[in-house]
Amino acid sequence: MGCMGSRPAGGTGHPPAPREAQSKLPASLSSEMGRNSRRKSAHFEVDAAALLSRLEALDEERHEVAEQMQRLQAAELQEGAMDEPQMAQRLRFSRNEHGSHGSNSKGDSSWTSRRTTNLRDDNRRNSQQQQRISAYIRTTRMDDHDIEQRPSNVNELIEMILRGRERARYNLRSIEAGSSVVGASGATIYLPRGGVYVKTKYGAVQFGLPPETIKDSMLMNLDVPAIFVVPKERFNLKFGTNTCEVEFPAYWNFFIKGSTTRLCCSSEAANVIKQVMDEVLEGPTEENLFTEDEYSMFCDGTIYDARPDHLREINYFKEPRNGRVISTATLLNFAIFEYNDDGELEVKLPCEGGTFSVVDTGSAYQVVVDGEVVASVNGYLASAIADPPHILMPSRSTRSLNSMEEFETPDFGVTVLGSADGFTANGTTAGFVLWMRGRGILVDPPAHSAHYLRFNGISSRKITHVILTHCHADHDAGTFQKILLEQRVTVMTTKTIMAAFIRKYALVSSMPEEFLLRLFVFHSVKIAEAVHFQGGTLKFFYSLHALPCIGFRAELAGKSITYSGDTYYDPEGLLQLQQRDVISEQRRLSLLHDASVQESDLLLHEAGIPPIHTPASALQQLPASIRKNLRIIHVSDKRAEEAGFEKVQSGFENTIQLVVPASQHAHATTILQILLSTDLFRSLDVATAIDVLQVTRERQYSIGDIISTSGSPGDFLRIIRAGTVSLDRDGHQRELRFCDYFGEIALLTDGVHSETAIAATRVEMIEISKVDTQYLMSRRPNLKERIMRRAKLRDGASWASIAANSVFASFSMSQVTQLQSVMREESVKAGQAVWRKGERVKDVVLVCEGKFNFKELMARDVEPFMQGALLVDVYALEHKHKHQLNFVAMTDGKIFRIGGEDMLDFLDNNPGAFIWMRDSVTIF
Repeated sequence: MGCMGSRPAGGTGHPPAPREAQSKLPASLSSEMGRNSRRKSAHFEVDAAALLSRLEALDEERHEVAEQMQRLQAAELQEGAMDEPQMAQRLRFSRNEHGSHGSNSKGDSSWTSRRTTNLRDDNRRNSQQQQRISAYIRTTRMDDHDIEQRPSNVNELIEMILRGRERARYNLRSIEAGSSVVGASGATIYLPRGGVYVKTKYGAVQFGLPPETIKDSMLMNLDVPAIFVVPKERFNLKFGTNTCEVEFPAYWNFFIKGSTTRLCCSSEAANVIKQVMDEVLEGPTEENLFTEDEYSMFCDGTIYDARPDHLREINYFKEPRNGRVISTATLLNFAIFEYNDDGELEVKLPCEGGTFSVVDTGSAYQVVVDGEVVASVNGYLASAIADPPHILMPSRSTRSLNSMEEFETPDFGVTVLGSADGFTANGTTAGFVLWMRGRGILVDPPAHSAHYLRFNGISSRKITHVILTHCHADHDAGTFQKILLEQRVTVMTTKTIMAAFIRKYALVSSMPEEFLLRLFVFHSVKIAEAVHFQGGTLKFFYSLHALPCIGFRAELAGKSITYSGDTYYDPEGLLQLQQRDVISEQRRLSLLHDASVQESDLLLHEAGIPPIHTPASALQQLPASIRKNLRIIHVSDKRAEEAGFEKVQSGFENTIQLVVPASQHAHATTILQILLSTDLFRSLDVATAIDVLQVTRERQYSIGDIISTSGSPGDFLRIIRAGTVSLDRDGHQRELRFCDYFGEIALLTDGVHSETAIAATRVEMIEISKVDTQYLMSRRPNLKERIMRRAKLRDGASWASIAANSVFASFSMSQVTQLQSVMREESVKAGQAVWRKGERVKDVVLVCEGKFNFKELMARDVEPFMQGALLVDVYALEHKHKHQLNFVAMTDGKIFRIGGEDMLDFLDNNPGAFIWMRDSVTIF
C-alpha cells in the first residue's frame, strides 16, 4: 500500500549516481535528457492510467466469472453437455428472459426431460471407470420463441404501464390490519397477514391466501373459511410471497374439519393451483427423483445401501386416512368465474334456501347474498401485504433500532425464528438461523423472516446461505423471500428437493424455471458428504417424510448440532414399515442411528403431529446420553408440555450458544470477509486484499460518541464491523450497520465531511487512513469515478427519488449506495425529449422533479410520471432495441439517468429488483 517504500527488484546492481555526478552532465545533454524524460513520463502516465483501468475491469470480470463458475459447478453439469461455443453465449441472468411466463412443470424441461438411470451395482464403488448419467441444470439463454416480445403497439405499452402502477398498490394497505367494517348483513375484516375476511349468513368468504393465513383466523376466533377467492396477482413481488398459499387451509379443512376447500378463480388459475397441489401431495414423479446423483461415488457402502426409496415412502404417507383418499381432487374444489347475464364475471356458491355468489366487477369483488351486495372488496387487497409485514416473532426491542445493542452472533449456535407447526395459532412455523463463526445459515426460514432479521438489525450480509429441507409451505415460504431480498444467496439442498422447489415456484410466481435458477447459487449437497462452511462442516441425511426431506449434522471445533428436519422417528413404526417393504433394513437402521437421533451437543428434533411426524413417546425412549441435549421444535407449547420435553424458544434473547475455541485466523478472516462484502472491495485480488488488510485499523466507539462532524476534514474511510451509526446529512437521518461504510467522498475530493456520524450503539469500526485510501483508489480509477459521480449528486434529491419508488424504498443502505454510484443528475426543460422514438435504448430514467409522459399517450387516460417513477426496459437494453415512443418533459424538472450497462450490472448483484422489471416498463 501507499505506506510502504519501494525498492529495487533485485538484490544486486550498481547504486544510483550521487547528485553531484548528475550535476556535471553537459547542459545540452542534460536538457535533451530532460525533454526525453518528460516525453516518456507523459507517455507512461497515459498508458499507466489506461492499464490500471483495464486491470480493474479485469478484476471485476474475474469476480463475475468466479461467481458464474460457482453456479456452474453447483449445477453439476454433465461432462461435455456444454461446449465452448455455448459457454461463450452464456449471459448474465438479467439478459435472458423478458415477460411473465407460466411454466409447464409437468412438460419437458431441464429438470424433467430424463429419467434417472441406476448405474450402480455392488461393485460400483471399486470401479473407477464407471460413470453415472446425471441431470444438469440448463443455464444457457432461452430460445427466442420462449421470450415474450416487447409491446408491439401503444395499447400493450399502456397495459404494461398500468401493470406497474397497480403493482405498487400491492405493497400498501390503507386500512389497518385486523380492523373490521360491520354492515347489516355481516362484517368485513382485514386480516393482519393480508387478505380480507367476509362473514355472511351462509359462511365466510376470504379474499387472498397469504402464508399462515389460518393462524389469523384462529387468533381472531374466526372459523377458518371453506371458501377462498384466489387473487388475480398470486405472487406479491415486493415480499416474494405466495398470496395463494392453499396448502394449509386445505390441510386444515380436510384433516381437522373433514371437509373440502372451495377456491373461486379462473380456469387458468385452477390449472396452476392443481399442479402445485399435485406437487406437494403426490411428490416428485420417478423421472424427477435424482437419488443416484445425491450419493458420492466414494461414499461408504453402508450409507449408499441405506438410500431411500422415495416413491415407496411417499405412497405410504398418502395412503387413505379414515377411508378418505388424500389427493388434490379430495382436498380442493374449484368454482370457476363465468360471465353472467350482465356481462360480469360471477361464481355461484352453494347454500341452502337462498343465493350466494361473488361478482368480479374488474376493480373490486362484490359478495352477494340473496340478491343483496353485503360486502365490496377492492381487488388489489387480495394480493396486498402490509409494509412492514405482520410478523409473529419476538423482537429484540420495542425501541428504535438505533437504541439497540448490537446482537453478538455466536461462534456456534442457533437463533430460533419459529418453533411451532402450521396448525398452532400463536406461533410461527419452525425455522432458525445456524451460526458458525459469526456467519449465519437460514434453515427453512418462515414467511417474512428475512424482513424480521433486517428489522432487528441483522444485516443480510451476515446470512449468506439457506438450507431448504423440503417443499411444504411451512418450510419453503421464506426461502424465496430471502433469495429476493438483497444480494445473491447460496441455497443448499439436494438436487431432488431443488428440482421440486423450482417446479413449484415457477408455477407460484409465473416465472420460467431457467430464470429462477439464475437468482441464486445452488449448492447441490451429497448425502453424508461434508460441506465446509466457516471452518466447520455440515453433513446431510434423508429423513422420512411425506416429501423428500433432509436433516443435517453441523460440527465445529469438536462440538455438534443435529437437526432432524421433518421426520417420522419411531422404532416400532419403522420396523412395521420394513416388514411392509416400504423401507429396507439398511434404511431402517440408518434412520435409527445415523439420521435424526445422534449423540450431539444440541439435538433439535421435530415433534409434530403423527403419523408424518415424530410421536413424543418415541423420543421419551431415547438413551439418556442423547436425551440430555434434546430440544424439540415444530410443536405447540401444549404438546411439548404434555410430552415433558423442553421446547426451543424463539427470539434473539433465547439464542443457544455452544462454547468453542477461537479460530486461529479468526480476526484476519473476519476483516477480509467484511471488506469483500462491500462494493468497494468485492473484486480485490488476493495480493491487494492482503495489502488492504495490513493497513486497516480497528477502533471502538461508545454510545453517543461523535465519529465525524459535518464540515470537518476527511481523515478515514470507515467500515462498520458491529453496531449502528446514525448518519445525519442535510437533515436526512439514516442508520448504517454491518458492512456499511462512509467517509470515502471526503477523502477522494480532499474535501470535508458532508455528514455528521454518531455512534447510536457501541460500534466496532474498521478504518483506513486517507493516504492509504487515496493510494488504493489511484489504482482503481473506475471505482474512483463511481464514487466521484456519487459525490456530485444532490444527496437529498437522490434519496427522495429513491424513497418515492416502491421497489427502491425498501433497499438497504448498501443497495442505495450502489445505485447512487451509477446515477447522473440532469436538468430538463418543458417540452424537452428525454427519449426519442427511433433512437437506441441505452439508459434508464428515474424521475426526480417535474412531470413527464410519453408524447403519444398524452391524449390517453395515463397519469404523468412524477418523482420516484422508474422508466426501464431490461430486454430492450440488452438487445439494443430502439425506443418506440417519445418520452418528454411536461414541465421543467430533473431526472437521474442510469447507463444501461450499469443498470444490468446492478441487477446482477440484486436479483430481487430485477423480477419487478421483467414484464413492465415502469416501476412506481
